[in-house]
Formats: sequence, C-alpha cells, structure tokens
Amino acid sequence: MEIVLYICTEQKKQIMIYKNISQSKKSTGLSYLGMVNNSTKHEKAYKFDELVYTLYLAPAKMSGYEVCPMRTKECTLLCLNESGRNKMDTHKNTINNSRIKKTKLFFEEREFFMKWLVDDITIAKKKASDLGYHFSVRLNNTSDISPESFYLSIDGVNKNILEIFPDVQFYDYTKVPNRVRLKLKYPNYDLTFSFSGNNMDDCFKMLDNNIRVAMVFDKVPTSYKGYEVIDGDQYDMRYRDDDNVIVGLKFKRVRNKLDKKYKFVIQ
Repeated sequence: MEIVLYICTEQKKQIMIYKNISQSKKSTGLSYLGMVNNSTKHEKAYKFDELVYTLYLAPAKMSGYEVCPMRTKECTLLCLNESGRNKMDTHKNTINNSRIKKTKLFFEEREFFMKWLVDDITIAKKKASDLGYHFSVRLNNTSDISPESFYLSIDGVNKNILEIFPDVQFYDYTKVPNRVRLKLKYPNYDLTFSFSGNNMDDCFKMLDNNIRVAMVFDKVPTSYKGYEVIDGDQYDMRYRDDDNVIVGLKFKRVRNKLDKKYKFVIQ
C-alpha cells in the first residue's frame, strides 16, 4: 500500500509521492539530498579508499524544527554550519536555504525524505563497492538527530536506517548523553560524544566508560587532563579511532568571531 503525504497550499492539498531521485529534485527544487566526500573534511576519506555519504541539515532551530536538543548558546554561535563555503555565501544564502528545505522535508514529509535517502545510500554503497572502497554514512553533520528517527515503513513494519542497512557503517557525534546506548544496540553504529562548553563532567564520565569524546581547541594538544588527544582533523571517520581518547578538533573560523570568554572552544 502506497503511503501518501500532503503539503498544504493556499487553495488545496497536493499529494507528494516519491518516485525516483530525478523526480524528487524537480518536485522539491533541491539539487541533491546528500552527497559523497563533498566537503574538505570528507574529501580526506579518499586517502583511506573510502566513500562517506553525508547529509547536512539546518542546525539548531534554523528551520523552525529543533535538531540539536542539547546545544548551548556558544556552540550554536560557533557552529560549523557557518564555516567553509557557507561562510562566504552571504548574498543569496543558498546553502542555508537548501539545508532548511531539507530539514522541513525530513519533519513534514518523512516518508518521501526517507525513500530518497535510502535510494541515495544504495547508489553510493554500490559505487564504493565497484571501486573496491570502504563505505560509511554520517547523517548528522550539522544536526544531532537520533538515527532511530530516520525510519521508513517497509512491508508494514517501521525500520530505522541502521536496520535498513545493517551492513553499512554509520557514525555520528552527539551531545545527548543517553544516545550512547545506541552504540551498544546497533553493531553498525559508532558514536563520539561532544563537549558543549558546559558538559565537562559528562565528558569525563564518557571517557572513563570507554566512550571517545570530541573537543574543540584553539590549539590542539597531545594530551588534556590526563587523557590522550588525537588529531581529529586527519579524517572524519571516527569509527576508526580508539574508544578512550579525546578527538581534538581545531577551531574553524566561522561568521561569528571567537570570544576569549567562550568555553566551547578550549583556549
């Protein structure tokens, strides 16, 4: 049975049914949903003979929907969403507008979004296989949504993205402490806890329980508070790292300036 979704317009409801990727681009006006090795940090995956499928949504509550439930004011101001090409896109703001549209599609047209996502990942996975490359997926590049929320009804049963692709390696960063239980629940899911500026106690608890932690530094050290710090900018595929380390990330310049009083970046 086909599940149909509706978009409210001024005069009537328009039925939105997923057919294929080409049709989806035309009906939404989006050039793409996700891409493979499409940013400076993800391009580094080529050095490891790996393709990484990445999805960028609008962070915080930019779209009207909250996608970063444990964010702080500081990490919101200094979010990587405003770095790289997006930092230079100040005139038309096309990148942010595209991410907002995708985020609204996720929340308002979940079935349509998920069918497109599944097709995207299937194609990218095959491409990696044809090249003899490893393949991984990071859904939360500028968001912090549980992978269990990426679900699709298949033969009348809801399956989340980790269950749909049990042989694909997924990985994320999160500031939500109880999200780490998913790392134990799903063998194909890897998670790195993230320092927010005011959750240092949680970070130490994670490290003591063999959960790696990502921290942003103005200058990345080799150790911090007695824990080993690895250079997290060498690649993004965190599942390749040991579990009981701090992933040191160099602060990337964004539209908002770094203030010395900010705790999110360890200075």
